[in-house]
Formats: sequence, C-alpha cells, structure tokens
Amino acid sequence: MATLYLAIKSLLNRRFTVSLILLSIALSVSMLLGVERLRVESRNSFANTISGTDFIVGARSGAINLLLYSVFRIGDATNNISWKSYQKFADHPMVKWTIPISLGDSHKGYRVMGTNQDYFRHYSYADKRSLVLAQGQPFDHVYQAVLGHEVANKLNYQLGQKIIIAHGAGKTSFAMHDDKPFEVAGILKPTGTPVDRTVHIPLEGIEAIHANWVSGREVAGLKISADEALEK
Repeated sequence: MATLYLAIKSLLNRRFTVSLILLSIALSVSMLLGVERLRVESRNSFANTISGTDFIVGARSGAINLLLYSVFRIGDATNNISWKSYQKFADHPMVKWTIPISLGDSHKGYRVMGTNQDYFRHYSYADKRSLVLAQGQPFDHVYQAVLGHEVANKLNYQLGQKIIIAHGAGKTSFAMHDDKPFEVAGILKPTGTPVDRTVHIPLEGIEAIHANWVSGREVAGLKISADEALEK
C-alpha cells in the first residue's frame, strides 16, 4: 500500500508531464487507427470501383496518376498512346480482353470518356458485377452517348436529349464542341463508382469532335464532318 501511495503522489506531483504523455499516446493510437482505416477503405474503394482487371496500361506517367485518372477520374493525363500501341497490347496472345478509353473532355463538370462496345461487355465492379442499363441501349452511332446514373439524375436528362461536350476537364469551359451535339442513347443503373459520374461516348465521337482542332485549339474556318474525320 505504501508503494502504491507513493506512486500516486508522484504522478500527482508530475500531473502536467503525465497528462502530456497520455495525450501523446492517445494521439499516436488515433493516428495509427486512422491510417489503417484509410488503407482498408482505399483498398475497398478500389475493389468496388473496378473488378476482374489485371493491368491498366497508359502512356509514360506515374503509376498512381494513371490509376487515379483512368479509374477514379481524378487528375489529368500526361500523354496519350497511339492506336497502334493499343492494338499491340490487344492482339497479344496472353490478353483476353481490353477496353480502350480516352479522357480529356467534359460536360457540365462531369468527365467525358471515349470508349467502345467492349466497355459494356467487359467492365465490372464490386466483385465482378456488370454494367446494366436502366434505360435505352449502348451507343451504336458516332454522336450517341450513354450517361452514368448521377449525370442523368442531377441534370435531369432523358433518352433522345441532345447534349454538348466541352473541351477540357474543368467545370467551366469557354471552348464548346457545339457544332457536334450528342444524343442520349442510354442511361446506366447506379453503381456507386465513378461510372455514375461519367458521360460515355464512342471513340469515333472523340475523334470527330476534335477533327477541326489542332494542339488543343479549334482552327477557325476548318470544318470537317464526322465521316471525313473517321476516314483520316
């Protein structure tokens, strides 16, 4: 009892120092738990966003930047790869399937992604769940678009409605591809992933709207139709 009494008296005499030690321990434990929670949530978020995919291939860039840009629609691409390079990977005997994507444009703050029919066939999320259309069908024309659930819901878009794509990924853009509107062909069911916040258009559509653009700027007086753009 005497030893315990002396220990208590010693702690009381050093109450300020003891309080700092306890506070430091509490902060350290909280930080450790927070980091672990963040790690688990990040891993779960990635697993729920994309499933059944082994490789993400892009132009020279940081691995994290490529992942954030292509999967989570965060940040910007540093470069592009050519169609020839894509076909080299797609035709490889050890590759079962591929999904080409092209990002860089937007619509009212939502990212626009160019892709093809393989996206709707092979893309999966949350333990290999496939994309399902709530309305309409996948695009089958150069100037058709399939909207993510949030895009259609927030902007109150319906099938058959015309939308204008903006040049660049910013929420505000003064460069619009208003000479080539897209028709809403389909609306996806909610997925709880960045797919919900994406406008999907054909790769040919990406090529067509930039046919009269050079180095990121529209060339005045240069007007090329969709057919001419696809023949180039």
